[in-house]
Amino acid sequence: MNIPLKRLLVGGVMIAIATLPHALPTPSEPAPAEPAPANNDSRQIRVQVEFIELAHEQFTALMSAEHPAANDGTLRKQVGELVANSKATIVESMLCTAKHGQTSKSESIEEFIYPTEFEPSQIPAHPNNGTGIMTIEPHDPAVGPTASAWETRNLGSTLEIQPSLSDDNKLVNLRLVPELVYHVGNQLWSEWKDAHGTANVQTPTFYTLRLNTRVVTGVDEYLLAAALSPKNKDGFPDFSRKVMVFVKCDVLSSAR
Repeated sequence: MNIPLKRLLVGGVMIAIATLPHALPTPSEPAPAEPAPANNDSRQIRVQVEFIELAHEQFTALMSAEHPAANDGTLRKQVGELVANSKATIVESMLCTAKHGQTSKSESIEEFIYPTEFEPSQIPAHPNNGTGIMTIEPHDPAVGPTASAWETRNLGSTLEIQPSLSDDNKLVNLRLVPELVYHVGNQLWSEWKDAHGTANVQTPTFYTLRLNTRVVTGVDEYLLAAALSPKNKDGFPDFSRKVMVFVKCDVLSSAR
């Protein structure tokens, strides 16, 4: 810092006197910290998924009509009118709530356990008079195939979601996996019948309606996420009908 000097002439001698300013500059104070951005962790997103079945012709007519580009609220209202007039059927409605950025799942299921591996049929053998030689008696019944491994399949409805809110809390970035699973029959691979009953080798057949996707939708707005083909009475795909999958997200504030 440069200090100004004041020069005086005293008795023919020049004297320099240092003079201090009235106020020295003070160090600048740090700027106040900006408030932290709002935390979405205090909010929850409620996701509703609907499976609505209707004739393929009705589905084509609905999709051919003009609809607002912003959302599918008008389309959902039209489908609701078909339901009210018994021209469409609500197959299933699923709902699950999750915190911002977290994964949640809801299930309405029956655990179906079925065999997947079998030991082959065989005729039992016995040791012969303690000699260690195995012999087969003519009257011994054969043993049918025996299950040795099992698996479990969930029948019913399952919904898995992972929603995230945009910064302005107006859009939801949503990963969702809704699924409907039916047991529609069994496939026979081998027949076995003896005096003790039957021991057929068969495996179950399942029919599944599944959607695995990520979408962006507005809060409190409907979105048609997919259209699937339901099963017929024999458990095969019925292409004469369609199942429309609607999604709607609501934001719930947990602040007090």
